[in-house]
Amino acid sequence: MHFVDVDYDEPFYSSDIFDFYFGDARLGVFDIETTGLGADKAKIVLCGILTPSAGGLRVRQFFSEGAHEEAEILDLCRDEISKLDVLFSFNGDRFDVPFVDKRLAHHHRLPAFADCLSVDMYRVVRAHSQLRSVLPNLKQKTVEDYLGLWTHRSDRISGADSVYLYYEYLATKSEKLLQFILLHNHDDLLQLARILRIFGKLDLHRIAAHTGFPVKSGEASAFVENILLRRKSLEFSGRFKSLPFDYIVFDEAYEVSFQNEEHRFHIRIPCFYESGVTFADLQALRVEDPEVLRLPGCESGYLVLRQGSEIHFGAMNRLIKLILQATLAKFR
Repeated sequence: MHFVDVDYDEPFYSSDIFDFYFGDARLGVFDIETTGLGADKAKIVLCGILTPSAGGLRVRQFFSEGAHEEAEILDLCRDEISKLDVLFSFNGDRFDVPFVDKRLAHHHRLPAFADCLSVDMYRVVRAHSQLRSVLPNLKQKTVEDYLGLWTHRSDRISGADSVYLYYEYLATKSEKLLQFILLHNHDDLLQLARILRIFGKLDLHRIAAHTGFPVKSGEASAFVENILLRRKSLEFSGRFKSLPFDYIVFDEAYEVSFQNEEHRFHIRIPCFYESGVTFADLQALRVEDPEVLRLPGCESGYLVLRQGSEIHFGAMNRLIKLILQATLAKFR
């Protein structure tokens, strides 16, 4: 097995809105190389993870010298993932994530992604940008070129090319072929980290409401996955990391249910509806955060969440985060 660590003096993407959702989370960028598309028969030959480091970025790669090393590669990959809260990928929800978990199951291992949030940038670009109408396709390299990142990539082979090169490497053990394969994965990781800058041109509040976001309070953490804003309630649910007990509360402010066995939570906040406006009573919810009180939709202790057909995603997500943080704080 080959283990590669490379550090770069380049910052991980950051902005005020991005940091609101992800600033206190442990972030990573994830990409794999395989011998085919079907996890039933194909194997993982290379796992790459990029993470922020003290000096910038760190790319870590685990490369398999043959089928006998796949289980070891997967164990190392899962150990790295377990250290993270959020993983960014490109088409990872449809390929990388299920592929890894299926191969782990094949080797009688537990899944890798139960305790982190997957953010698939292909889905983000496809559902929340106009690039579908501008570009010939939404492949990662096409999106890179659109963002002016072509000069940053040394590799120009495809994933299919990588498969052929891998089999040739197994037959020849050519160091040059090995470097080609590593470079392809390495550049995918670096370029995907750079693609994150597209968040600066999109409505990240809306995206977060649809893709989910992490919430932390001390060592306790959870992932908001589903949000439903009704006329007279705001409901949200998701996953949380293990707690020592179940927690269910029904009081005047809001309803909370944390089911430890399933690692699932559900919170329901009562809202008010009048003249086409849905709003929350911050005083009843015991919300005193000055940032919320300064929001344009906040007046006299009431926060507007929807006006007509327009959902105020930023206000809604901020309220969700505050309520969930207050709940997690009770488990410290």
